[in-house]
Amino acid sequence: MIPIWGQSNIKVEATIDSLNLLIGEQTAIHLNVTCDRNQVVTMPEISDTLSFLLEEALMPQIRDSLSADIEVVEKSVVDTTLLNDGKRMTLHQDIIITSFNPGLYHINSFEVMSDSNVYCSNTLALKVWMFEEVMPENNTIDDKYLYTFCGIKGIRKAPLLFSEVKPLLLLLIGVVVLVLLFIYLLRHYIKNQPILRRVTLEPKIPAHIRAGQSLDEIHENKGWMKEDAKEYYTELTDALRIYIQNRFGINATEMTSSEVMEKLQAIVTPEQYDELQNLLTTSDFAKFAKFKPYENEKMHHYGVVTDFVEKTKPEEVEGQEQVIEYIEVVKGMSIMQKRWLLAGLIVVGISGVLLLAWILTNFVFLFI
Repeated sequence: MIPIWGQSNIKVEATIDSLNLLIGEQTAIHLNVTCDRNQVVTMPEISDTLSFLLEEALMPQIRDSLSADIEVVEKSVVDTTLLNDGKRMTLHQDIIITSFNPGLYHINSFEVMSDSNVYCSNTLALKVWMFEEVMPENNTIDDKYLYTFCGIKGIRKAPLLFSEVKPLLLLLIGVVVLVLLFIYLLRHYIKNQPILRRVTLEPKIPAHIRAGQSLDEIHENKGWMKEDAKEYYTELTDALRIYIQNRFGINATEMTSSEVMEKLQAIVTPEQYDELQNLLTTSDFAKFAKFKPYENEKMHHYGVVTDFVEKTKPEEVEGQEQVIEYIEVVKGMSIMQKRWLLAGLIVVGISGVLLLAWILTNFVFLFI
């Protein structure tokens, strides 16, 4: 088949928007084929590259070995327009091109086939400029280039998306939970409190029986015979204060002697009041002023407490069923429980530190 460039009923024309491009810019080639409506026309296949250097085209070269430097960015679909009341038609196609190598380029003619004949368009030329080639000597851009040419911009960092940070935020919440768990376990370990509290019910010992047990122990030790009066009076008054607290609901263990006597004034008889006041006063002198009472006086005060407990204990009514009261007793941790709690503290602590380090590393990587 012989290409046809001359006059025929098929006209192939190629135009270009701009003959001069800055490197990396784009321009459009418009290909128009005008023919009869009933003619079958095969449009040219547009490859990914179009041209070769004009300097190389002037020399005898093998076409397939030529290095093409103009890239095809996009090809539009073929658009048809009817002419002369539908007798003729124009086929139109746009080809977007660009180049990243400076130079003067020759764009070959486009070949259209119809009725076993090849019809060729006109050839085109394109000059691709480097940015420095259009810069004035004073390194400022003239107004005619200000809105036409742009330099190659630097690489921009993609914006940080919430979907990228979301997994790290969820893990950070997990770290906070581990820290709270660590603090919770540490408090239980320091206070010797088990994670699962073991509460048992034990019969409540009546106040007068408990006081009697303490007084019996003092009597067996014969504390009044010891030289250290402070220890003796401390044990004796502690037994008395605990009895008053459990029997009458007065917080005697946390009160001063005068405050205890003020509360007892409306409960005890005048004789008991005087005896107890004398006991507490002597006790204060022995504990804080190193007063050393005689042995018979210490024995007398022991009898005062014993007599007071005996006379103020609840009366037992004959025939009345005895009601046993129970109190809750919280058990401490066993040695095995404490070891397991310590192991849990170590595991939670190490896990939290490693997870936090991993999260911080990834946060730094995202923001660099």
